[in-house]
Amino acid sequence: MKTPIIAGFSQAGLESYLNARQYEALYWPTLFPVKPVNSLDAKTIIGDMGNRVAAFVISYDAKAPEASRKAIRTQYFDIPKIALTRTKSEKEILEHAITRALRGNDAVLEDYFNDIDFVYDAAQARMEWLALQAISQAQITLSTANNPLGIINETAVDFGMPTANKQTVAVVWSTANAATMTPIADFKKVIKAARSKGIAFSKMLLHPDDFDLIIASTEFITYAKSLLVGQSAGLGVETLGVLNTVLRSLRLPEASLIDTSIDIENASGVRTAVNPFKAGHVVFVPTTTLGSMYSGPIAEEIEKPENVMQMKKGNVLISIQKEWNPVKVITKGESNSFPSWPTIDKCFNLYTGHTSTWAV
Repeated sequence: MKTPIIAGFSQAGLESYLNARQYEALYWPTLFPVKPVNSLDAKTIIGDMGNRVAAFVISYDAKAPEASRKAIRTQYFDIPKIALTRTKSEKEILEHAITRALRGNDAVLEDYFNDIDFVYDAAQARMEWLALQAISQAQITLSTANNPLGIINETAVDFGMPTANKQTVAVVWSTANAATMTPIADFKKVIKAARSKGIAFSKMLLHPDDFDLIIASTEFITYAKSLLVGQSAGLGVETLGVLNTVLRSLRLPEASLIDTSIDIENASGVRTAVNPFKAGHVVFVPTTTLGSMYSGPIAEEIEKPENVMQMKKGNVLISIQKEWNPVKVITKGESNSFPSWPTIDKCFNLYTGHTSTWAV
């Protein structure tokens, strides 16, 4: 861009701002750290990270036995485009001119930087949505409800969790079943099933609504009363710390709440807040780093349009362009990214809404 849109808002200003800007921490970078790739066709190899296999004790001068190669599965997927724009209209630009005259350049400059924050956060929010939908449901479905202005997939993108890893509960979790539901026993059943496959967990991930159901259950309260007698923690005001104290005492993995909120905007501009980690699913994981966020090349980086300011922060490309007739300024955030989950065969998903049929 040959000239700045307004004084102080130039390529150098964009770079300086994004280099200094610290954004809110999200879950996905820990669960699926960014992995740059050179193609939009990607694959996940599932089952190549199994347990250590013991060598054999053999006699001297004997030939060393040969181990079989573990069966693995390959999941292929396309890396989609994630993008959103925000436009400064002709009227807004005129209003900025008035504001600048009355309050100075900084008042207008801040508003332009707000658009940068908006589109960057938007790209990040969709990656958060993809990651948490995948983890909680073992699949992703793009619908008119959750992706109203984007593509709709006819079939779910299945990440390939083994059927045996999809567990159900003894009694459906609900407020009405507080006296009869058995979350601790349900957890023990999952641990036993995983142990038979040589799998150990470090964490269980759950929605806050499921946490509320657990701590209100008679089974949990009974365990907590027995454990916390004489301690200062009081029942009725249970915290995540109390739950984890009980879980540790039973040699069960600690719980981590996935407590976040993302707005989905429909075609009419109405926004609905959602937690993309679906309630009713407790996910048991061996480690909190489950895979990678595959991030492919972006065409605008390869063939940069003329008179466009752009800078990449992480795996999100920010670009700003002036247009004419009518005059407008368009700010765009873009990332070609999708999660890859190679450890899915070592994760379990406990569905709390049915006693025999697993569902999303």
